[in-house]
Amino acid sequence: MFKPCLLSLALVSSVAFAVDSLPVVPMIGDITKGQFMERAEQRFAMQDKNGDGVLSVAEKEATLAKVEEVIKQAGKPVPERMSHLKPRGDTTKAQFMARQEKIFERLDKNGDGVIGESERADIKANLEKRVMESTQ
Repeated sequence: MFKPCLLSLALVSSVAFAVDSLPVVPMIGDITKGQFMERAEQRFAMQDKNGDGVLSVAEKEATLAKVEEVIKQAGKPVPERMSHLKPRGDTTKAQFMARQEKIFERLDKNGDGVIGESERADIKANLEKRVMESTQ
């Protein structure tokens, strides 16, 4: 598993979705738990290159490398924290999805089952702050 870190998780979760050839539909407006979990399933499937239902260390390392490349291509500095991310073991789809549910619950500050615009703005501001702190 990756070291728990909201920044790394958000980067891997959001950028990993964009690194392959699946069309990326921008999430505008409210994001329901169902939508969030559906995208999580898509991200898992993209990362599980051999389709065995398990993200191996090698598959996670490949995803991290792609994320770093996307960040560099965007002209952004790669956060120093990313260099410390080392997958520690395999992750089953059930483990991955359970973690995604916990993430959704943490991001859904008011517990209404929807990540609204204000919650998304808070998430973005927090991520930007963490990225700035990690590159200083």
